[in-house]
Amino acid sequence: MCPAGHYAPAGSAVPTPWVVSEADGAKNVDELIYTMQSLKPILNNVFCYVDQGWKFHGRVRDVSKSGKPCINWRRTPMAGRAAPNHFCQNPDGVNLRDKPFCYISETESEECDIPECIWDKDCYTGIGVHYRGDTRQTSGGRNCQNWNSDFPHPHGYHSPKYNWAGVGDHNKCRNPDGEGKPWCYTTNLFHRWDYCEIPRCNRDKFEFYRF
Repeated sequence: MCPAGHYAPAGSAVPTPWVVSEADGAKNVDELIYTMQSLKPILNNVFCYVDQGWKFHGRVRDVSKSGKPCINWRRTPMAGRAAPNHFCQNPDGVNLRDKPFCYISETESEECDIPECIWDKDCYTGIGVHYRGDTRQTSGGRNCQNWNSDFPHPHGYHSPKYNWAGVGDHNKCRNPDGEGKPWCYTTNLFHRWDYCEIPRCNRDKFEFYRF
């Protein structure tokens, strides 16, 4: 499936561009976004964290890494930004910590011993919609273009509408439109985009998480 302005690379399994009218295109994109956002993995941000844990809402830890009990966030400087409980979080959307943490007193905080999700970071699941890894090259060895840039290839995926897909001020492979696997625009003027060389997750090769 290729939205307007997004062409299949040479040798791609995608047979033809996805051509629709402007009105139908907007409707299809909205439906696609809704569907993809509804398919988030169950373990992510519940048992383990992704993206520094800024969406982590699991109730798996209420003590710090050193074993000290966490206090309720309502008693901390983060009151109003964090969920009003005593579980580990990373609620500051501006100054994120490296991973979820908690306050062990009204002024002192400490990281929590919560595992990092590996699936959709070291590998991708499904068609890679939730992939948040660091691969920045295509399978053909071409460097990826920054998602916030329109050079050398103009596109529409730097819109805030696609923030949920993990695109932003970086050039890491993502899949904001439902292609077969993660991909990126390239910095090669004559090669618009291509898939990235990222392994598919399976239980034989990848654990769900790591500490």
